[in-house]
Parts: sequence; C-alpha cells; structure tokens
Amino acid sequence: MRILIFLFLMIPGLATAQLIQNMFIDTKAMSLGNAVTADPTGIMDIHFNPAGLTKLEGRQIQIQLMNIMLSAEANFSLPEDYDPDEAGLVPIHEDPILNDPKSKAIAAAYLPGVGILPMHLPVLTLPTGGVSIQPAGSKFTFANAAYAPMAAGFAKESDDAGRYQAREVALQRFTYFSPSFGYKVNDQLALGASFLFSHQAVAVNQDVRAPNMLIGVLEELQGAFGCFDENGNSTGNDPLAPIITLCGGSVGPFKDIGELQILTEETLSPSYNLGLLWEPTDWFALGLGYQSEAKAHLKGSFELEYTDEFADFFRTFRSSIVGAIGGAIFSLPTGVKREAGNVSVRLTYPQHFQAGIKLRFLEKYQLNVDAGWTDFDKWDALRFEFDRNVSFLSMAKLLAPDIVTDNSLTMPMGYESVWSFGFGLQYDLNSRIKLRMGYEPRKSSIPDDRRSVQAPLGDANLYSVGMGYQWDKDTVVDLSLSFMQSEEVILADPQGADATGEYPNSSDSINRNCLTCTVTNPYPGLNVETKLTIGAAGISFRTKF
Repeated sequence: MRILIFLFLMIPGLATAQLIQNMFIDTKAMSLGNAVTADPTGIMDIHFNPAGLTKLEGRQIQIQLMNIMLSAEANFSLPEDYDPDEAGLVPIHEDPILNDPKSKAIAAAYLPGVGILPMHLPVLTLPTGGVSIQPAGSKFTFANAAYAPMAAGFAKESDDAGRYQAREVALQRFTYFSPSFGYKVNDQLALGASFLFSHQAVAVNQDVRAPNMLIGVLEELQGAFGCFDENGNSTGNDPLAPIITLCGGSVGPFKDIGELQILTEETLSPSYNLGLLWEPTDWFALGLGYQSEAKAHLKGSFELEYTDEFADFFRTFRSSIVGAIGGAIFSLPTGVKREAGNVSVRLTYPQHFQAGIKLRFLEKYQLNVDAGWTDFDKWDALRFEFDRNVSFLSMAKLLAPDIVTDNSLTMPMGYESVWSFGFGLQYDLNSRIKLRMGYEPRKSSIPDDRRSVQAPLGDANLYSVGMGYQWDKDTVVDLSLSFMQSEEVILADPQGADATGEYPNSSDSINRNCLTCTVTNPYPGLNVETKLTIGAAGISFRTKF
C-alpha cells in the first residue's frame, strides 16, 4: 500500500491545470462554492486552511478525479455604424479575420520538457490527491499533496481567428511537494501551516501582425509603385531603386509578420500557507487562511520565425541607400528569417487571504460563507527580457517606446485586487448522506480596458451541487457537479477615436486603434464577443490505510 501511495504522489496533478485560482482543487470545496475555510475538506486543506488537517485521524489517503469540459469562444465583427469610406490607412472592413470571424479554443497545459500541450479530448479526467498521518495521541497531523493552485491554458487551431492572441498559451503553477501540519491547540482552536515547493511556467505561442497606420502607408506605397499584380505576384517594379526599395515583399496592416514562441519556467518556487480554525460551539466555526506570495524568475527560450514576405521586404529595403542609412539609425530588421535565444520574465504569484464561517441551524442544515482577497495588483505587467536585440522589437519600439526596447517587451496587464465571496449550503439527509449546493460570484481581476481573447474571463457565477457519502466508518466519498460561464462584449471605439485619443469602449489589450497601439492590439476597430464555459464533475475517495 505504501508503495502505491508513493507512486500515486508522483503523478502530476493536472486536474486543475487549465483554469484559475481555487478552481477544481477539491470536490467538497467545489460543491460548496469554495466556502470551506471554516469547514475542513480533507487533505486538500493544505490549500484552503492547514488547520483543518487536525480533523484527519490516523493515516489517510485521498484520491480525486475531476472531469472537466471547457469551451472558450470568441467572435469578431464590424461595428454597426462602421463606414468603409472613412476607413483611412487601416481599412478595418478588409481584415481577413472577418471572412471566418469565429474563434474556438480548447484547454491546454504546460508540460516541462514538452511545452504547451493541447487537450483535444472533450472531457479531461486527470487525478490528484495526497496523504495524511496523525500519530496516535499526538496533537499534530502531517500531510502532503500534489495539486495546481493556479493555472490557465488554451490552444487554438493554426488558422483560428483568435490566433493573434494567442494560438497557444499557458500560465500555471504546479505544487509537487507540500509538507504540511495541523496542530490542535485545544478542543476549540487549531493552527496549521504548509510549505509548498512548486513549478511555475509562462508560455505563449502566437502569430504576430501589426495592424497599424504606418504599415498601412507602406501598403499604399507598394500599391502606388505597382509592386504586385492583382494576384499578389511580384511585377519586378521598384521605381525608386537603388535610392529606396519598397517592393521586396508584400506587407500590410493585416498581413502576418511571423510566429513567436516563448517558453519559460522555474522548477523551484517556494511559498507557504497558514491557517486557523476556531470552533467555540457545535453550531459555529471561524476559519482563516493565508497563502503567501512567491516571486519567480522564469527563464527559457524564444523563437521568432518571420514570414517570407516580411523578411524579403526588409532584406531588399536594407539594400537601398535610404534603407541602409535608416536601418542603421533606427535598428530596423535586417531581413533574417529566424531569430532565437534566451528570455526571462519575473512573475509574482499573488498572496491570497480567505476568511469564512460555518453556521449550523435547525439541526440538519449548515451554511458556509467565505470572503477572499487576492493581491492581483502585483500583476501590473509582464516584462520579457531577451538576451539579444530582436528585429521586430527594434521596429516596434519606434511606435511604442514605453513598452518596447531593442531587447525587452512589456505586456501591460493592469490587473486589480478584488474581493470575492462564496456561499455553501449543506443538508444532512441522514447519518451517511450530506447534500450540498454552492454559489460563488467570482469577481474578475481584469479591468474593462484590459479584456482580451487571451484571458476571456470576466465576472462569472459558479453554480454547484454535490453530495458527501460516509461509505463506512473510515471512508468518505464526495461528489460534485459545477458550472460556470463568463460572457464579455468588448466594443470597438468610435471610428474617429484614434484622432481624438479618447477610447471609451475598447480594451488596450485587443482592439484599440491608434498610432502607438502596435504590440497589444491585433484586432483594431473590431467588436469582440467572448464566452468561456466550464463544466466539471468530480469524485474524491478518502479512506484510512
């Protein structure tokens, strides 16, 4: 049995590897809207409140299977009042995305040594779990578990409309070793702590384009020079050569620049959890849980593969007199086809505080209420630092010097720290069966002007039901069914907003249309609708051994 337990704990706990904080960590918690800080769940109190571990007698093992269905959709469209005659140098109505404007993503996870792994199965069934030991007569309970306290990952087809943000992306933290203890101070008070050793990863793979009016100027000049025929084939014209050459390759605001892949990770990122459980009476309990922040310095590799058209344009342009001088002054791309090297990024896993109460009434009923706060203010931006100058960044910095340098790229996030609440109701049907239901209105940390397809999670309501079954005096089986959906509408700004600098509707992380919106706005001027749907069925089995 002990060998089986050891082997089980070596299995990566990816059951929660596609979603976000507090999601799908424990079956009982899911059925009660994650309002369990004052109502111990079992071994996964390592995460919610380590003081709750004192409720586990003897030696116990917990195994959990979480079956997850996920659908992330997006749709791009022209604003109803859009006028093609006023399109200017970035004709939004000519965006080829509008030919097939629907996007659909599936879940994905990051596997060390492999990269981002799309999960093509419609239902994911992956295990997680842990063990606990309470020596006879001791006030201490010791435990260990493997799980993912925070994770999100999506993958799309190579021709998906949302591939510019991003085709594959993963942000996850996997705790592979979590020595923990709970200490029973007296019959009313318990304390606990967990020491977490985690793997942190940030990875992205996406197609790159720069729908900007200056690129639109180049496209207009190529048209005026007759560089290409109606089928897009080169005509051999380049009327200003060798002074300046603009006909080497076809470029435009809606044409691909290349494909960027970034894989970063840190194999050891320590943090800790603290907990308190106070039960002064049989009908009331108070629980407090604190999860520390962890600062990770992730390192990895990048690869940028340029399209033939983009590389040919700059290789030819740099061969002209003006191109050679201007390219040297402004560090413009030289026309290489591929750039690769090392990259690093610093990420703070935010601290989290959660407090809850458990209230029993009318003998058979129990109400749980929790409030939690996560310090997402620390996620103001992600700054990727490259070990060399990157041609695309050198070009982009001319328009966005605040977020781009020759060897760094800052992705503004602007996340906010918010409070979120959870509610759970339990009814004791008999001595063996407990019926549960939960509701968790999850407040989004993503402000309106930072919404995107890459993180399509706005305010959402999590609904759940479940059941706890006392199989025998040593065994408990918990079941849960949960559903959550988030829908967002990111309207484009008025067509003339780029001239005034006012952006009342759009998000600076997807569809803003202005001169300096080069890096983070691949869908300027388009309305964007997103819908994230998540369903899950969980079962956990806990018994003594």
